[in-house]
This record gives sequence, structure tokens and C-alpha cells, in this order.
Amino acid sequence: MTSLGAGGDGQDPGLLALIQSRHGSHSLDPALPVPKDVIAAILAAARNVPSTNNSQPWCVTVIQGEARDRLSQRMLEEFDGGKDGGQTYKKYSAKNTPLMQKGKDTYGFELYEQRYGLDRDDKVGRRLKYRHNYELWGGPVLLLLNLPKNAVAGTYIDVGSYMYAILLGMHAYGLGGKPLGSVAKYTDTIREVLGAAAMPEDEHLICGICIGWPTGGRDPRTTPDWHPSRLGLDETTRWVVDAAWA
Repeated sequence: MTSLGAGGDGQDPGLLALIQSRHGSHSLDPALPVPKDVIAAILAAARNVPSTNNSQPWCVTVIQGEARDRLSQRMLEEFDGGKDGGQTYKKYSAKNTPLMQKGKDTYGFELYEQRYGLDRDDKVGRRLKYRHNYELWGGPVLLLLNLPKNAVAGTYIDVGSYMYAILLGMHAYGLGGKPLGSVAKYTDTIREVLGAAAMPEDEHLICGICIGWPTGGRDPRTTPDWHPSRLGLDETTRWVVDAAWA
């Protein structure tokens, strides 16, 4: 990787390629195990992200094997029974900015209408597609990412950094997966299935992260599954710089 420090030539390093190519994988192979030491290495590296006053407020629960299968089955039963649950924290803004709404609308259109051919009013079809979240998209490993219930806005920034470090670590190994905010709708169910030690009463479940090897031997670092369009750099960046800066 090219050095960007003193004497570096400013060329695009390998890390930027990983950041740009990382994406959510929607098809993981449940028959291919993910080694425990790989998960441990990713989590050990992710601990090094910055946090407010080095507070490191997150806690992660790793779920695999029989426990993973029991939890998936129970969430599917709840979902199929029409019990949609809800997060124990406020996830969405009361009103999006125009740019936030643009990104959200683009995602919904590209995912459901373009990729899956599901019209906006096809609630049954979209619900069936959403169901895959509780199958964990086939991933044999599930992480639960928690914060204390006394968390404030800055604490959520910290856990967001930690989550992204995990996702990037997965991608570096060629693993697929994605964040699952949907899993956080079943906090009480998770506590019933796994026990209070895995899902304490005094913690918010922020999201799950499913992890596995992409089906068909696909390497997500070189062959993406699906990328939603992003807002342009000019839409999210302000430059206050010298005119001659290049």
C-alpha cells in the first residue's frame, strides 16, 4: 500500500479500494463455516476505533451454531405471525432533510423495484423479501451490537464507528454480510431465546450483523452483489479552501 505520509506520492492505497468496494451481501452460504479466530481477529481490530474519552461503550454478542438457528427460527415465527416488534431506541428522524429523503427513496426504488421487480404498492412481495433478514441472509454467524440504555447522541456515533470497522474487517477477509436493523425489533424475543446474559435488560440492541461467505465462491472485494447509489460528493461536502489548492 502506498504511503500517504511525508514523501508519499498520493496514489490511491488499497484501503480506499476496500472502503469503496464494501457493500451488503444478500446471499451467504450457510454450509460454509466462518472460523472463530477470523471473527475474533476482526473484533480485536475494531476495538481500535476512536470513542469519546476512550469510553468504548459498545458490547457485542457473537451467535453461531444451534443458538443462531433457534434465534432465527423464533424471529421468523414472530414475523410470520404479524408481530413486527420495534427498536427500544429512536432509530429514525422525525423529518428527513431533502438529501436524506433522496438517499432513502433512491435505495427503496433501486432495491425493491429495480432489483427485485416489486412495485411500491406490492406490500406482500416486499414483506416476503424483508423476511430474509430473519433468515440472516444465510449467514452462519450473527453479531448483536449493543449500547447501554443511558446512551446519548455521541455514544451512537461511537458505536457507528465500531460497526463500520467490523464491516470493513469482514470485507478485508472476503466475507459478506450486512447490518440488520430489523433484528433489533425483537429485543425481548432475543432475550427469551438466548437469556439475559446475551441480551441484558439495561442495554439497547442497536442492530445485528450477519456474516458468512458469499454463495458461489464470489469474492465481494472484486465482484459486488449489489450497491445502492450514493449521494454525490458535491451533495455532501463543503470546501472552504484556498483557490490555488490542488
